[in-house]
Amino acid sequence: MAPTVEIRNLTFTYPGIDGKPPPGAPPLIEDVCFSLEAGQRCLLVGSNGAGKTTILKILGGKHMVDPSMVRVLGRSAFHDTALTSSGDLCYLGGEWRRDVAFAGYQVNIQMDISAEKMLFGVTGVDPQRRDELIKILDVDLTWRMHKASDGQRRRVQICMGLLKPFKVLLLDEITVDLDVLARANLLTYLKKECAEQGATIIYATHIFDGLDDWPTHIVYVAHGKLQLALPLEKRTVERWLRKERDEDRRKRKERKEKGLPAFDKVIEGSRVVNNGWAAGRLTSTIAGEENFSFSSNSVLR
Repeated sequence: MAPTVEIRNLTFTYPGIDGKPPPGAPPLIEDVCFSLEAGQRCLLVGSNGAGKTTILKILGGKHMVDPSMVRVLGRSAFHDTALTSSGDLCYLGGEWRRDVAFAGYQVNIQMDISAEKMLFGVTGVDPQRRDELIKILDVDLTWRMHKASDGQRRRVQICMGLLKPFKVLLLDEITVDLDVLARANLLTYLKKECAEQGATIIYATHIFDGLDDWPTHIVYVAHGKLQLALPLEKRTVERWLRKERDEDRRKRKERKEKGLPAFDKVIEGSRVVNNGWAAGRLTSTIAGEENFSFSSNSVLR
């Protein structure tokens, strides 16, 4: 069976102001390889800053890489826009935002609109599927988005994201605001989608409760390296994370004993953190950086 998600020798570094990886900057993701088939459920775990969100965004077509590095349903995640427009590839991230003219990019969804209008305003939806999701997530159709709590807004977001059937679903800490019952109901529903519809799901989370028998695969990210284990054992995950934490503490202690800073210095001139582009601007905010070109972020050499 052909894999629905395939990563081959993925190497990625966030670009600088010129659209290219800064010289000497270490890659965040390096030589990563793994694949998943239809019906499989993958848990993506790792410490903060390990690269989980970056991997999901690359798979979701939000970062441009060489087409040979990432294939979703046999197509390039970034270059084949029909993957996301068709709904075959669905990405649900931790933040629910939109672009607003003259206000900027990534503005939080806080408009005065009812949950009913948002959910019933999506066309081409199976009414039975919509009703099932509303029931599973316990969405009150009278909720007003500008008054709803974080958990209520999250339920509406998830419900909208799952209204149409998908073949590959990417979840980035999406259940963090849900209560125990809503989270358990959602995980049961997603497991059924994989079994009955052959969907493939990658779920990044720090909350392992109730996941003992949910995933079929686990991808562990540590310092840009991946380790694949099957099946998932909660104690194994905790042991990996503790080992990684202890190793980081040991390295910081050794650096301090040698009179070095606890953390590596930022590379001079990299501008990885602030690339000079602000919301709502068409030009760079860094003087002398008027020109900008996007990078394919192909294999670093």
